[in-house]
Amino acid sequence: MFIGMAAQAQRGGGQRGQRMSPEEAAKAQAENFQEQFGLSDDQYKKTYDVLLATGKARTEKLQEMRASGDRTGMRDVITKFQEESDKKLKVIFNEKQWASYEKWKEERASQRGARRGGGN
Repeated sequence: MFIGMAAQAQRGGGQRGQRMSPEEAAKAQAENFQEQFGLSDDQYKKTYDVLLATGKARTEKLQEMRASGDRTGMRDVITKFQEESDKKLKVIFNEKQWASYEKWKEERASQRGARRGGGN
């Protein structure tokens, strides 16, 4: 889920082909989560803070890796940040929201696999 959004942001999936800043990406994703999973305003704020911190750290790490020419571990870095973010989100979301979030992640993974020709 975040992997797709991170990749999209890194590829320039923002408005008019520009990269989304970590702030823009966190805001868009937190708003999406609030709508999809019924987050309260307090949960939205906490979710935004987690997504922003993760997005900034991930972006910085990926830029360092690109600058050093080390592109081999990028997927692992993205996965690591996703896992860290999920741990924090699980504390913020209630049980029902977390179950919906997990289902949403699975559906997105299936969709990505189908687009790549991998199917389910």
